[in-house]
Amino acid sequence: MAELTDALNEILSGQTGQISRRIGADEERTRVAVQSAIPALMAALSGEADEPGLRNAIQQDHDGSVIDQLSQYLEGSAQLSPRTTNGAGILDHVLGDRQGEMAQALSAKSGLDLGSIMKLLPLLAPILMGMLGKKTGGGSSSGGGFSFDDLGSILGSEKEDARRNNPDIGDVLDSFAKPRRSGSRGDQGGGGILDSIKDMLGGDRSR
Repeated sequence: MAELTDALNEILSGQTGQISRRIGADEERTRVAVQSAIPALMAALSGEADEPGLRNAIQQDHDGSVIDQLSQYLEGSAQLSPRTTNGAGILDHVLGDRQGEMAQALSAKSGLDLGSIMKLLPLLAPILMGMLGKKTGGGSSSGGGFSFDDLGSILGSEKEDARRNNPDIGDVLDSFAKPRRSGSRGDQGGGGILDSIKDMLGGDRSR
């Protein structure tokens, strides 16, 4: 069962109108795009989910408060740290120069225009990270969530479940589940994607 994907789709299903207005798009096409984008973004994280950078970012900047203030976040009035809501930064370090590639793939699958997809992805990224934070509870498996030790297997299972439930986007999931290699933005210095996330979201807060 794709627990994380199902949970995200459930909380976002009642927010489709607000999301569509935020990105200036048709509501039904936005709904389809959200349902494709969530597993695609999870797949992008799954390739390096066992690395410490993602864990540090979740612990320090993504405690799930964005989920608790979801409606306010979507309308731009939530009282949240800029680091928590920096969807563009999350995408830059998770996808690098493949952001356009993912956007084009999701646009083709959903029928939503490319410009709207490029607005949608950074809006969704903090929500996904917030759900990971809420489910991990800071690394403890208490309260019905899971521990950081399970994060890699959980995200891997989410991708496989998404492939079975949404075979039409299986090629997108497979493409973005692979770790981003050196040469993409944020990879200089040998740290990899998740070290870049750590540097930006969990590093020196004085920058």
